[in-house]
Formats: sequence, structure tokens, C-alpha cells
Amino acid sequence: MNSNIALIQLVSEQTMQNVVPAIALKPVRLIHLLPPKVAARSGQISEAARQAHPSVKADLENIQLSEMPSLVETRDAVSRAISNVAAEGLLPVVNFTGGTKLMSIGAHEAAAAAQATSVYVDTEFRHFTDGMTGKPLTELLGTDLSFTPFQRVFTVNAIAVANGCTRVTGGKPFATYKILSEHFLRNPADEQASWEAMYGHKGICPNGREPRSPRDWLNLCDKPLSLPSTVANLGSSVGLLAQSEGSTTLACPRHVQLESMANNPRFRVGPEFFQAIAPLQFAVAFLGGGWWEIAVADSVEKSGRFRDIRWSISAGERGFGGSMEEDVVAVDGVQIAYFSCKRGGAGAKLTRQLEEMDASAKRLGGAFARKFFCIYLSVSPSVQRSLSHRANELHICLLGSQDIPNPDVFSPKIR
Repeated sequence: MNSNIALIQLVSEQTMQNVVPAIALKPVRLIHLLPPKVAARSGQISEAARQAHPSVKADLENIQLSEMPSLVETRDAVSRAISNVAAEGLLPVVNFTGGTKLMSIGAHEAAAAAQATSVYVDTEFRHFTDGMTGKPLTELLGTDLSFTPFQRVFTVNAIAVANGCTRVTGGKPFATYKILSEHFLRNPADEQASWEAMYGHKGICPNGREPRSPRDWLNLCDKPLSLPSTVANLGSSVGLLAQSEGSTTLACPRHVQLESMANNPRFRVGPEFFQAIAPLQFAVAFLGGGWWEIAVADSVEKSGRFRDIRWSISAGERGFGGSMEEDVVAVDGVQIAYFSCKRGGAGAKLTRQLEEMDASAKRLGGAFARKFFCIYLSVSPSVQRSLSHRANELHICLLGSQDIPNPDVFSPKIR
């Protein structure tokens, strides 16, 4: 740890530009200058740095600025902070990345006047730029000013915390389902037959309509499924399906609980019911298109570009309406990579979902989150045109089943 650095930072809505230098420099003091509307961001920055690297144990000091800080106000506040830490024998380093342009100019002027080291943090392109106001930045960070030496410490959790999302689960393991997912990807006819068996007009949940009672779920589990033999065998091997005497049905691991509920005249729908039917809902959803999420997660992993790849995470506070389930999330450098996966098809209407995806990605990863909208089946030409236009506006990359085997499709495109 650099035992005598005081990192003086401008804080705004985007926080990774503050977290990254805290990890790289490991200061003993963090001084945040911030307008009232972003006051909560200061603690998020400190906690994200601590989660990413436990050795970051800086004392935190907040300096409140006015609602719209001027160049002069910012310059004077940074100048005072520099003088105060220098008087304590600490080495001031000024991060002038955040805030408005006037705030950045004011902070840079203060650093230049005091001949203090300053830094600009380019989060998108992952490197530091020396502000050329004092001691060279290379004397503190070494000759490599990229994020490469330390970016591996960043996890989905740390980046989410930096952006105000305090709870992210670890997700579900997806290796178990890779073989079945790969089979669907290579065999579209089998995938279509599986979808029909789940959601088709003769399927067990036509148009996505699920049973409402324990007895109806039990009856559903007794219905033979018309599935290709390979799907039946692979589905059975991973516990989604059951095979007996030439017949294939949904596996029902909590049959005893459902039977007890079905025979209870006082039964009321509650958490126990939803826990009991969760494996059945998962099996139906997976065989009816949810497998595509695994295919995407597998391709993301095989690309070698991403870390901390998570499938089916929950993000946000526990409780009704507080937590949202996300398809696939990973880390690329110090950025969240967010993947929304849809089965698609000619009749699918997906354009509106781009807005929801953009909001969810920003909630986890801020403005610099990388966003991928992955669609298995081709949509109609009119929907494709609408999707492409809106995705371009929102900086979302559209990918199809023919794209994801190619690792190059995950490379960033210059805006």
C-alpha cells in the first residue's frame, strides 16, 4: 500500500472513475467533493473499493459543494484539501474526472497551482492519463497506466455496489445444462419440438399458461410429453424429465409436498407452494426456451474475454418488487457486461424490451455497462429494423444464434 497518499476526487453520478484509482493507488485518505444530489455515491465508492480489494482501508472525508459548483468554488475547495493533507504529511493526488466540465477545470487548476499529481480516469478505454500538474503519475503507478495490472479484482458485486445496487446473488451453476443447450443449438427441429411440447397449443402449458393449484401441477406431471428421444434422454440425465416404461414426463422432485398440499382442505397459496413448484417451472421454462440463456453464458465463457460470469442472478433488495432476476451478467475489464436473452420468432415483439434492458444494465453497471440483446430465432423484417434502430441509439449489441459461437462478436465497438 502507498502509505501516504490522499486521493482527492470529484464525485458525480458515475462512480467507477472514482473506484478504479482508489484500487490502483490504495490511499490512506479518500476525500470526496460532491454536490448534495450525489451525496450517497461517496459511501458506495468507498464500499465498492473495499469489496474489490480488502486492503483498501482509506479514511473517508466528504466535502459538500453547492448544487451547481462553479469553477472557482471547486478550485478553492480542492486547493484547501490539498493544503490540509500536505500539512499532515500526506501526498495529495487529484482525480479531476468526475463532475461537470467547470468542476474538472477547477480541480485541474488547483492541482497545477499546488504542483500536485493529478489524474484523468478513462473507464471505457481502461487507462489513466497524467494531468501533468506535479510529480509524474508513473512514479506512483509504474510505467503501465492501463487498468490491466489490477482489473481482475473487480467482480459483479463490486461494480454493482459502486452503482448503488447493494445486493447481487451468485447466480446458478450452468455447467450441468450445457450438453442439452448445445444439442438445442445444433438441432433446431428438436428445439422447436420441445417448445411445442411446453408452450404450443397442444403443449402442457399452452401460450405460457401454468397451473394454479397443487393438484393441477400434479396432473401436469402425469402427462406424457411428445419429445425427441435425444431431448428426453438428455433432459432426464439432468433431472428435468422422468422416463418410465417408454413414457417421458416432467420430473417432480417435490411430489410429496405437492400431494400434501393438494389433500389439505385448508391449503392457501404461499411461499411453500412456490418453493414446491419451482423445479417444475424451471423445467418448463428451460425446455421452452430458457436453454438459450445457457447457450449464451457458455459462449461468453468460451470467448475468454469475460470474468465472473453469472447466470440467473437476483439483483436488488429482497422482497416483492425489490429484486429482479437477470439472465447473464459478467465483467469485462472494470465494466459490467449485461446479456438479455430472448427466444424470438417471427411474431415476437421485442423493441420495447430494449428499454427495460437498458435500465437494468445501467442499474448494475452504470453508463459504461456493455449491453447485448441475444435473440435465438429471427424476427420479422419490420421488427428487425425497429430493433436495430433503437439498439443503435441505446448502444446495445444485437446477437443471434449464428453470432455467439464467434468470440469476436463480444469485442467492444468504438462509439
